[in-house]
Amino acid sequence: MDLIFEQGNSGRPKGHALVYFRVDTEPGKVYASYIVVLPIQTDFSKYIPPFLAAHVGNLPMADFSAFAMPPVPEAVDSYAELERLGRLREDDLVYAGSIFSYDLPRMMESVSEAVQSYSQMCSDFLGSAASQQVASPQPLPEADDDGPSVTEVLFSLMSEGDKLAELSRLLGQLRFAQEGQDTPVMDEVCQEITALSKYLPEDFQLPLLLAAAQDASQKGAKLAQLYLDRCFRISAGDSGSVRELEEQIAALKSQD
Repeated sequence: MDLIFEQGNSGRPKGHALVYFRVDTEPGKVYASYIVVLPIQTDFSKYIPPFLAAHVGNLPMADFSAFAMPPVPEAVDSYAELERLGRLREDDLVYAGSIFSYDLPRMMESVSEAVQSYSQMCSDFLGSAASQQVASPQPLPEADDDGPSVTEVLFSLMSEGDKLAELSRLLGQLRFAQEGQDTPVMDEVCQEITALSKYLPEDFQLPLLLAAAQDASQKGAKLAQLYLDRCFRISAGDSGSVRELEEQIAALKSQD
C-alpha cells in the first residue's frame, strides 16, 4: 500500500500515526484510525490467563509489535480536525487511499495493510539509523551569502519520496497559516516551497502548484491537491493516473 505523508516524513516515521481514508461517494468526509508501532517487540500470549487462551484462537499474539485502533476506520468530523490533532500530538498524518464505507471487511483489511506498510517504514528507518551510527556524524555546511542555505542543503540530501513528503507537509502548513491569516508564516512557507522546487523535476510543475496553493479559495485548495497528487503519480511512474489528473486539472481551471 502506498502511504502519502501529509505531516511527518516517510523517511523518519515517528512510530505513531493518524491514518485516514476517503470515500469517493462521500466528498469531504474522512475515515481514520490510529497506528502505533511499539519500540519493543511484545509477546502478549504470556499475559493471557489460561482460561482465556482458548478464546483467543489464532490471533497473532506472539508478535504484536504494531497495531491500529480502531481496527475499522471511523468517520471523523473533518480533515481539518485530523490536521489539528496531528500537529498538537506531533503524530504523522498519513493518507492511505480510498475505501467503500459499506464494506466493513475491506475497511478492516485496508487498515491492516496500512499498519504493515507503516510498520515496515519504521523498521527500515530504525535499521538505517543504526547503521549510520557506526560513522561519526558530519556537521552540515554553513550557509554563506553566495551559497545554498542550510534548508536547501537538507533538500538536496533528501530522496525524491522524502522531498514529496516535505512538500505535502509544507502545503498543509500553508493551509493552516491561511486559515489563521498568518502572513509571515505564509511567506516563509512559500519561500521554502520555492527552494524545494529547485530539487525536483520541472515536469512536477511546482510553480503552478504553489500558485494554486496560494489561492485560499475552495477551488485553489482542490487544484493544489490535484497538482500534489500528480507529483506523487509521476514519481511512482503511473502515467495513466497522471493523465487523468491532468484532465481533472484542466477541467477545474476551465470553471468560472
